[in-house]
Amino acid sequence: MEQKPFISVIIPTYNEAPKEKEMEEHLISIKNYFEKIGKSYEVVIVLDGPTDNTPEIVKEKIKDKPNFWVIDRKENHGKGYSIREGFAGARGEWRIWTDMDGATPINNLDKFIPEFEKADVVIGSRDLKASAIQKHQPKWKEWLGNAGNILIQVMTGLYGIYDTQCGFKAFKEEVVKEVFPRTKVDRWGIDFEILMIANKLGYKISEVPVVWLDMGYSLVGMKGYFITLRELFKVWWNKVRGVYQLKKKISEIHPVK
Repeated sequence: MEQKPFISVIIPTYNEAPKEKEMEEHLISIKNYFEKIGKSYEVVIVLDGPTDNTPEIVKEKIKDKPNFWVIDRKENHGKGYSIREGFAGARGEWRIWTDMDGATPINNLDKFIPEFEKADVVIGSRDLKASAIQKHQPKWKEWLGNAGNILIQVMTGLYGIYDTQCGFKAFKEEVVKEVFPRTKVDRWGIDFEILMIANKLGYKISEVPVVWLDMGYSLVGMKGYFITLRELFKVWWNKVRGVYQLKKKISEIHPVK
């Protein structure tokens, strides 16, 4: 049997054709980074039903990268659905997701890997004092993000976690298997849903400062914020109703046939 990689990198991908240059640079940087540190890895790109020529671009960019592979789904289901799908298909001892535009460069893993010895979940944060924001989002997005984080902390119990939405998060394999199958939302609310479930199950979450750059191509407009708010209330209501079955092991909820 092929040896399990140390890290799987999952990249949910939608209409990324306008960012072809950033995409290529990010994929090359991932390959170069792991070759430099000498850790085994795989990269799983999950195509979330793109409507442009993203699939052709992605396949062209990875044809000389044997550790890279694609889940080519034709229907759009959202970031959360894609992350669940990618993490389920990945094999790494640790599994991390990142955005295709490389807003959070892969070398931020330099700060993550030491935390793997102490935590079960390691998340990037743009809101810690040591974080380096090289290019900020528009002020209205930063304001909404800060206000939203307060609401998220109150409704999910994630007190003291300052940035639940940074697209750079790593999970131990055990956490993936116990947490991800419980998730219910399909879009941007997946971030705080996963963290809330992991926190309630007693897994240790470490928040790490990152270097981050707003690439200026975000697909999340005002509609996205309303969808995320709706998913936050859905997550809160699921928690209240016991939908996540937090007192049971996942093997009890989904018995292996």
